[in-house]
Amino acid sequence: MSTEGQDESKNASKVSRRNFVIGVGAGVVVAAIAGAGAESLLTKSTSSTTTSTVTSTVAGPTTTVTGPTTTKTSTATVTGPGSTSTVTSTVTGPTTTVTGPTTTVTGTPPGLPASSSIVTLNVNGVSRTANVDNRWSLADTLRYKFNLIGTKVGCDRGECGACAVLVDGVPMLSCMMLAVAAQGHKLTTVEGIGMPEQLNSIQAALCDSDGIMCGACVPGIVVVGTAFHKANPTATDAQWRAQMAGNLCKCGNWPHILAGLEAAT
Repeated sequence: MSTEGQDESKNASKVSRRNFVIGVGAGVVVAAIAGAGAESLLTKSTSSTTTSTVTSTVAGPTTTVTGPTTTKTSTATVTGPGSTSTVTSTVTGPTTTVTGPTTTVTGTPPGLPASSSIVTLNVNGVSRTANVDNRWSLADTLRYKFNLIGTKVGCDRGECGACAVLVDGVPMLSCMMLAVAAQGHKLTTVEGIGMPEQLNSIQAALCDSDGIMCGACVPGIVVVGTAFHKANPTATDAQWRAQMAGNLCKCGNWPHILAGLEAAT
């Protein structure tokens, strides 16, 4: 190659390298501008805190409600070309307090009966008074208030007949009758029918026929038998059996009991 050709080739190479450098430089400039642009973008940082409190106080029928109380705090930082700005905002919501009326109730609420009553009962010809729970049966009142323990409580649900007493002359199961309901009536227990020193005819006949075993059923049998014998002095064996069907003897001594009842004069 001639010297002139070599010079042209070198010049062309220089131009190409110059163009490359210029191109690279332009890319760097663009990158720099882009970087500057990126730096000039706004940078924001926000933090938010929310606190909510509800307080409810109940004291009897008085109610106090406080809240809800809401506090919200927001912080924003803005950074731009050559400037930085920080803004803080706090918002607190309203607080509302409501206090209800106070109600005081003294004494027994309307419609509810008292738990006990003063009852006066005519028992065996004697007026007796006691403070009795309204739920107490006549049987429990006779035994635990008036100490008339001749009246027995067997089943306590009206099935065995051991608690029978006379109410106005009629046999009744005292475990099924409230004491408060017995006021105004004439009551007769086994003690009022006869005592050991003076037995009535039914009691004496049962003793003579060995009709008494453990004794749990005997007071009721005496009460019912006395009322029936008074109304039917010449009752037959079948009538006695029908009449005494409501009185149970757990000892199984009915043959002797019936013999005594039928022999009573």
